[in-house]
Amino acid sequence: MRNIIIAVSFLLGLNGFSQEQLNDTQLKEDFTILTKVVCEVSPNLSAEEKESLYKYLNEKSKELDGKVMTTIEFFKFLMNLKANTKLDEHGSLSLSNEVMKALLTEKNALFPIPIVIINNKLIVNHEQVQIPYGSVITDINGMPIETILEDMLKEKSTFALRNLEQSFDVLFLIKYGVPDTYTVTYTKPNSNTTETINLEPVDIKTRESIYTNMVYPIHREQLKNVINTAYFEDTDSYYIQLNSFNWNEEVKNVYDTFDKQFSETFKTIKKQNPKQVIIDLRYNRGGLMVIPSLFYSYIAQNDFTEYMALKVPDFDLPYKDHIFAIENKNVTLEEVENFIKDFQKPFTKNNDYYENIIIDKSKREANKKGFNGTVYLLIGGRTFSAASYFTAIFKSNNRGQILGEQIGGSHHNITAGKQIVYDLPNTKIRLSLPMGLFKFSHDIETKVPEQKIVPDVFVSDELKYQYLLNKEDWDLKEILNFIEKKK
Repeated sequence: MRNIIIAVSFLLGLNGFSQEQLNDTQLKEDFTILTKVVCEVSPNLSAEEKESLYKYLNEKSKELDGKVMTTIEFFKFLMNLKANTKLDEHGSLSLSNEVMKALLTEKNALFPIPIVIINNKLIVNHEQVQIPYGSVITDINGMPIETILEDMLKEKSTFALRNLEQSFDVLFLIKYGVPDTYTVTYTKPNSNTTETINLEPVDIKTRESIYTNMVYPIHREQLKNVINTAYFEDTDSYYIQLNSFNWNEEVKNVYDTFDKQFSETFKTIKKQNPKQVIIDLRYNRGGLMVIPSLFYSYIAQNDFTEYMALKVPDFDLPYKDHIFAIENKNVTLEEVENFIKDFQKPFTKNNDYYENIIIDKSKREANKKGFNGTVYLLIGGRTFSAASYFTAIFKSNNRGQILGEQIGGSHHNITAGKQIVYDLPNTKIRLSLPMGLFKFSHDIETKVPEQKIVPDVFVSDELKYQYLLNKEDWDLKEILNFIEKKK
């Protein structure tokens, strides 16, 4: 389904493949719920787009007449829909643990090699598997990698590619079924010689063990932290890796907690007095929308004005009894009703939608404790939501050069706010989608018109591959080289 991300959940300790048949009555009930929920809750649809989406999905529903499918076959049916839901990375369809239990119960099923994707190249991302690290896989079971990627990806965006790296094995299973063996053709690093090997499928537990020891991302443990810092003496650069705009632990006030952390970080920077600061948002999937401007105030050279509003089409959510969770918390029907009542309090009716103006053209002062020197920003395919908004603020103010790859999410029309998860009753497929649509200042919209921000400086595919073979962080190494050359 276009604009809805396909996700999967992993469950440890299971292996194999099992399927339960569902009749057309059950399939159509789930499809009817999905249709109404997407059309009514998706916050970025105009009246005409909603009518068109209803029409398309109602026509597709007829294809289920007389059909018998497993959950996986129905999931594939949904994956192949070309419905324009106008959702961004906040909308997803996922296989729950319950479905994964049914899917993986009898024998080994999963592709046993972790991968990194550089453009169209599928590269081995492990040093202790049957294919040498850094080898380029050219086909699997007679299918060229280009065909497989085209089959799996709705669009070839950096966001889709980074997601596929994490779930390639499960999506391959869903798309093509479980083979007795995986016949893999590959070339070793810096070689033109093609080799072929037969690999046995692995179970979930083995898969988890393999993925724990893959090479990329480098310094994986650090990604569990909200913030990491370092000082690179050779280039006199202070490095800030900010992995979220949400705080991982329960705190009384998230905004104040971030402000305190930023204040301490920039106090250290002031003492260190580096020539430049490098901000790394490559693994930042967003968080609270009010934190990006707070963070930017610590590097702002001038005061700036901020506007932020959240729009919701309606608070009368359909099929409330099928809502499984809100904001990652399991809920009862009573809790759903109470949530809606509380959530809508600051909103006012504005024509055909409800609006909450969170920040109304408020002047934000550059923080006196902040850094006024040269700043570089690293972005990537996993940078989206609130991190996209920060990148847009950074770019609209011409604060510095941006490096990496095209950003994963757009700063235009971010469909976010509160996240609702529906549980389809028969297939147990989960549908997650946001209730609101964020709008920002007209200034940002006009100064940064591109849908997804691209960096000023790219690392070539050839150079990325050589860095990969050396097990080095290609974006960070390249930015440090870039600074060194400027010296």
